[in-house]
Amino acid sequence: MLPSGAESCIALAEHIAGSEQNFVRLMNEKAEELGMRHTHFENTTGLHDENHYTTVKDISIFLREALQNDIFRDIFTTFRYSTPPTNQHPEGITLTSTIYEKLDSRTIMNGEILGGKTGYTDEAGLCLASLAKVGQQEYILITAGAKGNHHTEQFNITDALAVYNSLGEI
Repeated sequence: MLPSGAESCIALAEHIAGSEQNFVRLMNEKAEELGMRHTHFENTTGLHDENHYTTVKDISIFLREALQNDIFRDIFTTFRYSTPPTNQHPEGITLTSTIYEKLDSRTIMNGEILGGKTGYTDEAGLCLASLAKVGQQEYILITAGAKGNHHTEQFNITDALAVYNSLGEI
């Protein structure tokens, strides 16, 4: 999840449910159970498919639920993870969260960005599901459809910073 490895999504799906298709069925069942009325999954990666869709509201429902799981929350809020050394990688491998690669600082007005997951497809634009703490309150913010791509300014993150900083002014 940290460096956006789609192959890992597929591997986990196959490990848990026997196939990506079986796992997608479980994802759709969970979405229905959570009341995500405008969501239908076709794959585990989030890559474009005409029948794969959601809304920012539904993603916020999903993220709020996922953050209740301590393991997910720990991964979602991890800045960097280093693997132990191996024969092939004597220094280990360091994985950095995609949101943190783009941030100069996690600090926002009266708080900090706790975690996030970036996304991009040509069709969806730059997207971000994020969590921040402003004062004593945690906030989930979902941004989607931001202009640009991996090589431009990251307007998905710029937008989130603007919203979170405005909350710190209140």
